[in-house]
Amino acid sequence: MHNANLVIFDCDGVLVDTEPLTNRVLAQTVSEAGWEIDTQYSVTHFKGRNLKDIHQDVEDKLGFKVPDLLDTYRTRMYEALQSDPVPAIEGIHELLDLLDDHHSAPQHRCVATNAPIKKATITLTGSKLINRFPHPQDPTQFAMFSAYQINKWKPDPALFLHAASVMGHDPEDTIVVEDSVSGVEAARNASMRVIGLATLTPADTLREAGATQIVESHQELIDQLSAAL
Repeated sequence: MHNANLVIFDCDGVLVDTEPLTNRVLAQTVSEAGWEIDTQYSVTHFKGRNLKDIHQDVEDKLGFKVPDLLDTYRTRMYEALQSDPVPAIEGIHELLDLLDDHHSAPQHRCVATNAPIKKATITLTGSKLINRFPHPQDPTQFAMFSAYQINKWKPDPALFLHAASVMGHDPEDTIVVEDSVSGVEAARNASMRVIGLATLTPADTLREAGATQIVESHQELIDQLSAAL
């Protein structure tokens, strides 16, 4: 893997261990609407996707409108995150230390997520990661980019291209770390290299989506990024 000047991290499942909580809440909300699913189904079919598309899937399955589905989910999800802060993924602080050792300026990493900034702020604050993503142009802000800011969601490449542009880097000099099919596809659509983190999503699935490299733990991710910096 060639050298990289920018590393873009997905948030949920890559930096913070939110997927079990959020998918449990989503599965409960969808089940109460009339389509009985479990947490594993939500992980397999909904993880990393735009909530509006998931909402449409639910209404197509049920054959009727569920107008309050997303509001109900968001309310429950934020309540759960506030009452039970999610932990940082094991090994992520060591990985960020590695990046610090290789770069002296803050514009070498950022977060790009399909989730709202509010959610990313809550989870990264609770996991004590937020201060590790300073904004290169504004020390009062953090280097976080949300699909809701530009109304373009993965697998559309716009979010990653926007993040790289603001951070001052070209796509070919960027590596994306993703754990979902939609995220891997977005990175490839942006002509960026992408490391697929195969924890909840199988390695073969991420590879088929176009992942440049596959890792199954953050220690492997540290090894891969060490070689790319």
